[in-house]
Amino acid sequence: MNLAVTAKKPNPITTFFNSEQNFRFVFIGSLLFASLNILRFYFYVICGLSMIWGAYLFVSKMIYRRRVLRLRNRRLIYLFLCSCFISCFLHFQTNLAVNLYYVCWMGVCFFLFYGIHTGRSKNSCKKEILILFEFINFVTTLIMIAGLILLALFPKGFDISGDSFAIHENRFVGILFNANVTAFYAIMAFICCNIMWAIRHSSNRLTLKFKIYYIVCMLINVISVFLSDSNDSLLMFIVYFCFIAFYVIFKGYKRSIIGFIFRIIALVLACMVIAAVLLSARTMLQAGVSQLLSMSAPDAQISTGVTASPDGEVVIRPDDEPKTTFAHQNKNIDSGRFVIWKQSLGLFTEFPIMGIGKANIVDYGEKYVGGLKYTDFHNGLMTIIISYGLVGFFLFMVLAITVAKAMLKALFRYRKEVKTDGRVLMLVIAFCAAYCVYSMFEVALLVDISYRVVIFWLIIGLGMSYVSSYEYHAILTHDNVPDRCRSIRRAALKRKNQLV
Repeated sequence: MNLAVTAKKPNPITTFFNSEQNFRFVFIGSLLFASLNILRFYFYVICGLSMIWGAYLFVSKMIYRRRVLRLRNRRLIYLFLCSCFISCFLHFQTNLAVNLYYVCWMGVCFFLFYGIHTGRSKNSCKKEILILFEFINFVTTLIMIAGLILLALFPKGFDISGDSFAIHENRFVGILFNANVTAFYAIMAFICCNIMWAIRHSSNRLTLKFKIYYIVCMLINVISVFLSDSNDSLLMFIVYFCFIAFYVIFKGYKRSIIGFIFRIIALVLACMVIAAVLLSARTMLQAGVSQLLSMSAPDAQISTGVTASPDGEVVIRPDDEPKTTFAHQNKNIDSGRFVIWKQSLGLFTEFPIMGIGKANIVDYGEKYVGGLKYTDFHNGLMTIIISYGLVGFFLFMVLAITVAKAMLKALFRYRKEVKTDGRVLMLVIAFCAAYCVYSMFEVALLVDISYRVVIFWLIIGLGMSYVSSYEYHAILTHDNVPDRCRSIRRAALKRKNQLV
């Protein structure tokens, strides 16, 4: 008598929560929607629960399955996180739990977002990124369209429960709570379109329909960036295109002093042209949209906004304001950042070696420098050095330089593979370079719990998956392998069937 053996069907709930891809999708989606005025609180709750989910995946995937051994630069990451833990316990009397939460957050960024390159192959990483970027681009573009529609209907903007919509202080905010956040969302959607275009092009899946869709999305998001009047985001845009120009100019460079001089001159001129074009385009677009809003309806409607009264009713404000413009009201180019940076020096001199912990900035600021207006310093590196001292800053900078060196080396050494892959790695490095400049004026490098930080480390992880693939391919196809690479070659031979 033959007994049929039936396999037990996996529990769909368990399968869902065992997936790192699902975690990244839900976590990034939660942070993406967390900046919406009307949904901010609810999605921060989801983000808090997602941290528990991330801890489970770290143990079950990275530790139990030993994938952490494939994490590039893992020793530097361990040392940096250990130094952060020490900084927290040195100040255990104040905000210990919150400081430890920030360290766990950094662990999520390193192991589950940057660690995306520890997956089975570059193709699996590329497929996940394509799905995620399609979602980010679609949702962000809808957010920008909704904001632009509100701007057309209410050129003066309106407030509900203290939240500004459409326009605030002559800057486009749409349905997000801050013009700088709106600008970053739009830039991120633009870069997602660039990377998706390159991925689809490399796999011969870039149809005319996708081209039209991506071009329309990029145009909508560029308009949103310019109307937000964010200088930080415009600088990020300029650096992004300047790095692309740098690659185009230097990709065929051979060691020659004359050639190097000519390329440097060409790069400087290209950067000047890029900056001039983007600045001029922003000025002209702002003037043009302002004029359109003034001509699109009668004056009573053009200069009218709505606001919510204390009892919840929406009432019309009187028509006593000038016409809509996008002139930056804050004429101080640093927006008060120099004052904050000067105050941070006081905290640094008090605790230079191990720092004070991110959660202690406000408490220690009141105690040592007479109070701080913000919970951060609008500078990613400065936030790290104040929070975790010279030790943490040094370890982080060594990690950053090591990662940058690996990606740049792969970009220029494996030019044939880079071209075949649609130059995705070049776009990834361009984004990372632009983001690093952007983070010098925003708290958006590592410690801040936000959509900006996770997307940065996810894209670095995407870049490292390309670097690993190119290195393994080179080791497998060359007989002359240095002694230091022989162990890598043996590991690569075992993974040969998993590579693309």
